[in-house]
Amino acid sequence: MALTAGSAEAATTYKGKVTANGGVTIRSAPSTHTSNNGNVAKGTTISIVCKVPGTSVGGNRLWYKLSNGKGWVTARYVSNIGSAPKYCPSADTEYGDGRTTAALNMRQGPHFNDVKLGTLSSGKRVAVVCYVKSTAGIGSNYTWYQLDNKTWVSAYYVKRLSTPGTNWVPCA
Repeated sequence: MALTAGSAEAATTYKGKVTANGGVTIRSAPSTHTSNNGNVAKGTTISIVCKVPGTSVGGNRLWYKLSNGKGWVTARYVSNIGSAPKYCPSADTEYGDGRTTAALNMRQGPHFNDVKLGTLSSGKRVAVVCYVKSTAGIGSNYTWYQLDNKTWVSAYYVKRLSTPGTNWVPCA
């Protein structure tokens, strides 16, 4: 049975403690290249919704979505209290089905300055796990898709196919 956004499972929050001496920066998307939304001090307990791969920080690619809606923090400087967060989206959904409209780069995080991990050719079918708004975009499109291979691509170059709109979900 698929979970809905209103289910108890989707509402689960996880806890973590910030371990970095200078605290940890809150980012607008799971990338060190996106805007700074503040800082959380060392020793602070934070509430986490879920995790996604993003820019590698100290060899760790995981990023945690804060439950307060302020953004994302690198998992590198957070020690889990209890179980580790589940991958986003926090609800059990089918993936969005898309096709590339041009050759495009797959990136480590949702920003053009993130490390390139490969290239997709034009016309390639892709499975979109979830999406975020980034500070990097083309024209007025700042949406980035996380693919099922744990990479990120600009939504500008992906056409949605016939899957239901409910399969295109935000990362948390």
